[in-house]
Amino acid sequence: MSEPAKALNQLRALIDAIPLTALVLGLALWWMGWPGIANSDGEIPPLEPVQAQSVEQLEGIFSQAGYFWPARQVPPLTLQAFPDDMGEAPSEQRKALFFRALMPLVLAENERIRRQRHQLHQALSESLPEQRRKNILNRLAQRYRVDGPPLAAETWQALERRIDTVPAALALVQAAKESGWGTSRFAREANNLFGEWTWDASQGLKPLDRPEDADHYVQVFDNLRDSVRSYLQNLNSHPAYARFRAIRARARGEGRAMTPAEMTAGLENYSQRGMAYVEEVRAMIRANRLHRLATNTTLARKSKRVALR
Repeated sequence: MSEPAKALNQLRALIDAIPLTALVLGLALWWMGWPGIANSDGEIPPLEPVQAQSVEQLEGIFSQAGYFWPARQVPPLTLQAFPDDMGEAPSEQRKALFFRALMPLVLAENERIRRQRHQLHQALSESLPEQRRKNILNRLAQRYRVDGPPLAAETWQALERRIDTVPAALALVQAAKESGWGTSRFAREANNLFGEWTWDASQGLKPLDRPEDADHYVQVFDNLRDSVRSYLQNLNSHPAYARFRAIRARARGEGRAMTPAEMTAGLENYSQRGMAYVEEVRAMIRANRLHRLATNTTLARKSKRVALR
């Protein structure tokens, strides 16, 4: 018998000698010790799910993680749903808790978009085989609602304008406004932070004041991170927000951050109130100084150990 064959037989014998329970335990310990996988939500980048039954418990979770508002670096935590007593918290505490809960989600989802943008640029660099490039571009085009041949200039130019991050300040304020700082029925029962609709009854919650001739529902999300992801996708792909994307592309081309006025320009179609809604969002960004506080905030790779329940 050859030496490789002997070694293989010895390895098999060793595995056969290990009790099944010990093997399972070893795999579990390996899984728990793997950075970014154990105790995460399984997304990329991974966040650690936390649940809070009350404002007091949520405050304790953030405090234990050393997470206060404002912050330059936030822990990778993903609150699954807002506690029912958010509306009972004092105004300033409610705001701070809301911003702390949403900031990691917005930063994580923006990171996902950056990775998609990197994939786009890889596909455009001609460093990959042509079919691989087409596959990447087709997948991105489908996700971002862009039609046309994958390698056509019009296609990748449209993708480059759509696959981009959304200012955290804008996302935080729109979430606060649409969800009543996490206290609305849609936020509590549907994890819907941005008032997004669906026409699929199995995926939605019927508004109590819906007109009799209307057939829309409020989209139900499994968790708050899914709501943030859907909102970013909406701004980046819906035709109604083409002007917003054009203004964002101009700011990127000039190498600068968007101003509060630019962040909200092109969002007149987000609400039936049009420009009045836009002006309110703009004023909220300024009043909460988010165009300064949220611009350079980063997401930490690891968090301090927190109480998950």
